[in-house]
Amino acid sequence: MELYGFYQLKKNITVATFDYNKIKNLAAAKRIPIKELARRCELSEQGFHYMLKKHTMRVDTLERICATLEITMVDLFADTPVSTAIGGVSHEALASANTELMQKLDTIIDLLKSEKHLA
Repeated sequence: MELYGFYQLKKNITVATFDYNKIKNLAAAKRIPIKELARRCELSEQGFHYMLKKHTMRVDTLERICATLEITMVDLFADTPVSTAIGGVSHEALASANTELMQKLDTIIDLLKSEKHLA
């Protein structure tokens, strides 16, 4: 299973964007060079850069990156506050972001159900 950088359903409904640049930014904020992050995740530096450039990464690789950076995968989506990366975020902000994400997921599920019945 792979995650890609951009998802769009229907015409005007845009769903969460996965932001690969956050991996680099969070690593830099934690003073972890990309070479070191790749090593800690048991990846070659070249392979790691390739995955970032092509915006494609396996879920297990993302899990290792998140564990190394002490974040969750949700933190890597655009417009999502980072829970533990740089100084943390208040519980209220996390709860709000979680609610918003759940609403987006509900919308996706509803759209997929309606498309299934239309087919």
